Amino acid sequence: MSTTTGRHAAPPRERPPTVAPRPPRAEGGAPGLQTSAGRSTEESDAPDGQPSSGWPLYLCCILLVACTIPWRRGTYFSGGLDPVVALKGLIGAAGLALSFYLSRDRGSQLRLGARTIALATSYLVISVIGGWAAGTTLPSLVIAVRVAMLLASLAFLLQAFGIARVVPAMLRTMGLLAALAIATGIGTLASGRLQGGIPPLAPNEIAFLCGALLLLTVHRIVEREATRGELPLAALLAALVWLTGSRTTAATLAVALVVIIIQARRFSVPAFLALVAAVPAVAYAVLATSAVTDMLLRGGSQNVTTLSSRTIAWQAALTMDTSTYQRWFGGGLTMKHIPVGGQYWQTQLLDSSWVSGLVQTGILGLAVIGLWVLTTTVAALRTPRPWRPLWLGLLVFIVFRSLLESGLFDASTSFIVFALVSLASEHSTRVSGAEEVDAAAQPRRETSPSSLATADR
Repeated sequence: MSTTTGRHAAPPRERPPTVAPRPPRAEGGAPGLQTSAGRSTEESDAPDGQPSSGWPLYLCCILLVACTIPWRRGTYFSGGLDPVVALKGLIGAAGLALSFYLSRDRGSQLRLGARTIALATSYLVISVIGGWAAGTTLPSLVIAVRVAMLLASLAFLLQAFGIARVVPAMLRTMGLLAALAIATGIGTLASGRLQGGIPPLAPNEIAFLCGALLLLTVHRIVEREATRGELPLAALLAALVWLTGSRTTAATLAVALVVIIIQARRFSVPAFLALVAAVPAVAYAVLATSAVTDMLLRGGSQNVTTLSSRTIAWQAALTMDTSTYQRWFGGGLTMKHIPVGGQYWQTQLLDSSWVSGLVQTGILGLAVIGLWVLTTTVAALRTPRPWRPLWLGLLVFIVFRSLLESGLFDASTSFIVFALVSLASEHSTRVSGAEEVDAAAQPRRETSPSSLATADR
C-alpha cells in the first residue's frame, strides 16, 4: 500500500545546458588559436558552407612563386617575347584568375587598407613614365603590369583566406620550391656553393627562400605554436643557408632572428634548451674553426673585385647624366644594367634594390619606395602580437638584404614577402583580421529553443 502526502511529487528539474564561456579576444589574430570545435583558426576561417581544404590556396601560391623565380641564370627581360617569358606570363595570369575566383567564391575575409595599393600604383605609374622617357614604353609597361598582377593576386588571397593561412602557405611554398631546387642541384656543392638544379636557382635565391621559411618557423617556436618536427626543421634551414655561401643573406638573417627572439615572452622547454645549446655551438664555430672565416673570405681576391664592381655601378647611378624626365622618373623597370665609363666593360649590373629604384624610377620613385618601407615599418611596430615579431623580422631580413641585392620592388619572391607584410600590417587589415579570429573563437551555440532560452536568461 502506498502512502499519499496530498500533493503530487514534482518531477526532477532539468539542469539547463551550460554555455561555454567565450574565449578572450586574440591579439591581432593569433595563428593556430584553438576554437571551441578543437580546430585552429587556420582551418576554421572558411565561411559556412565552404570547404576548408587548403589545396586551392597552395596551388595559387605555387603559381605565384613559379612565375617570379628565375628560370634561367643571367637572363633579364628587356622587351623580347620568347617561350619562357610567355609561359611565365600565362602562369601569373592563371594565379591572378584563381586568386580572384577564390576571393569571390569564399567571400571577403578581410577588409584591406588602401596604403599599399596607393603607394604601389604611384611607383608603377612613375616607372612607366620613366620608360616612356627612355624609349622603352612597352617593356616597362609589361613589367609594371606583372608587378600589379602579383600584388592584386596577394590581395585577393588575403581577402579569401585571411592572414593566418596565406602568410604561412606562401612561405612554405617558397621552402618547397627551394627543396626541389636543392634536391636536383645537390651536386653543385662540389663547387663550394649550393645551387639549384630544377629550377636553376642561384645560391642567393635559395638562401632567401630558406631564410624566409626559417623566420616563420622560429616565430612559431617563439609563439609556442610549433610542432615537434619544426625545431629540427629550423636547424636544417639554417644549415642550407650556410651551404649556399650567401654572406649578405646569412648576415641579415642572423639580425632578423635576433629581432624575433628578443620579443619572445616565454619559451617552451625544447626551444629554450636548443637556444642554450646554440650559444656554445656558435661560439665554437666562430672561435675554434675556420668556417666563418672561409665564408667571409670566399672568393679570395674576387671579393675586392665584386665590391669594386658594385661601387662602380653605384657611382655611375649617382652621377648618371640624364634628361629631366629620366632624372625624376627614371628609365623604366627594364633597366637592370647601367652604362659605366673608364672600364674595359660597357655596362654593370645593378646589385642594390635602392640604386635600382633610383635608376629605374628616378628621384620620385625612390621617394615613393622610401615612404613605402617607412610606413610599413611603422605599421609593423604598431601591430599587436603575435604578428609583430614576424613582421619586424621579415622586414629586417628583406630591407637590409635589399641594400646589396636587387629585386625588392620588382616581380620577385622578395617583393611577394614585402607586399604580404605591407598588406597585412595595415590598420584596416589588422582590425578586420582581429574581428575574424574573434568570431571564429566564439563557441557555436545550439539553436534549440532550450538553449536560446538559457542564453536569454
